[in-house]
Amino acid sequence: MKKMQDQQIYEVNPHTMIILPYKAGGSLYSEVMELGSHSISKFTPFELIKTSCKYFGANYDGRKEGTKHLIGITHKPPIIIDPISFTYAFPTTSPQNPHCVWIFPQHIKDYQSADNNQTFIRFANLETVVLDISISSFNNQIARTSMLHMKFSQKMRKIESQIPQTSMFFPPSNYVAESFLGYRRTPPSSNQPPDRPKK
Repeated sequence: MKKMQDQQIYEVNPHTMIILPYKAGGSLYSEVMELGSHSISKFTPFELIKTSCKYFGANYDGRKEGTKHLIGITHKPPIIIDPISFTYAFPTTSPQNPHCVWIFPQHIKDYQSADNNQTFIRFANLETVVLDISISSFNNQIARTSMLHMKFSQKMRKIESQIPQTSMFFPPSNYVAESFLGYRRTPPSSNQPPDRPKK
């Protein structure tokens, strides 16, 4: 079921599968398909991508430069939106093109050539779309995104092997902060000063 998001801009997350252009009343909006929902955002797909990059601590141009540095791609480059959750996306055409669709390949189950030089995609939740992109171009974008993922993962593994203690500065989020602190709670006492340390 589609719902209109009136005020807040949509933020890409690990459940995002695809962002499509959606035209209504002469304006260009976005149709967002997630694993469990559909929604319409009053922002263009490219605006959502750029804002989501900022949400994860970077800007689109920086992510684009990162792709260029890692795999040398500058035309229709795939980008890493969130390196922590390994959220990658690639455009079907130039991002400035109003017909551009942004795809999150980690959710693709399979795909194949369709009529009229299009590509049929089935996602992990079995929802399907047909896009105006040839199967050869789609294969190329998939390969570029896979290469970006491989190069980035290799670099991260190299850093971790050289400085293994780095992860201690950012422990897993399921750790409770209190377990790292050496303190104990004492109940408040009525007008009693704390005991002085023995000499």
